[in-house]
Amino acid sequence: MPTDSQCAKLDIKAAPPAENTVFIQCSLGNEQASIHYGCSESPFGKLWMAWTTESINYLIFESEEGGDPVQGWDIDNQVVECHRNDAGAAEIARKLFQRERKKPLALQPKGTSFQCEVWQALLKVPSGTVTTYSDIANAIGRPKSVRAVANAVGANPIAWLIPCHRVIRRDGSLGGYRWGISRKQAMLKWESDRA
Repeated sequence: MPTDSQCAKLDIKAAPPAENTVFIQCSLGNEQASIHYGCSESPFGKLWMAWTTESINYLIFESEEGGDPVQGWDIDNQVVECHRNDAGAAEIARKLFQRERKKPLALQPKGTSFQCEVWQALLKVPSGTVTTYSDIANAIGRPKSVRAVANAVGANPIAWLIPCHRVIRRDGSLGGYRWGISRKQAMLKWESDRA
């Protein structure tokens, strides 16, 4: 049984064409012997990501305040060997934003079982559309957990790929976004233009 710092195994096949399938797999802690991380430009500003040969573990956008965006990722420890690889990050970002994925994409976020349940529901929200926090709460069978759902959405460690930017308030306003409302607006417009 997974602990609160692990994801339960979630078998997600959300994006319609098979070559663009995205799925979440269980994060078992420090089982990776090597992890790469790096910085790249994207259509929405500078991003940082961490990945293994098997999955993407983190993807965040650099905030305007600066600071060390990889702090708190728990990738620089005694068990996991870390390698900075900005060129690798740029190549992955290019493929992600140009939709060049030819094989399923594995995501391996760390979170509680509840958070993973919310992130699984986010994967089912089609590009070019939005949903509400209460819709997500209903989708996971917990209609009274809207606030907890909002917290889980805000804790998403893999921006863009787990599309927390597609969640808005019930009144139609954008609500918040960890990396800024203007970035959220740009992402929604970018997806809408390509839908």
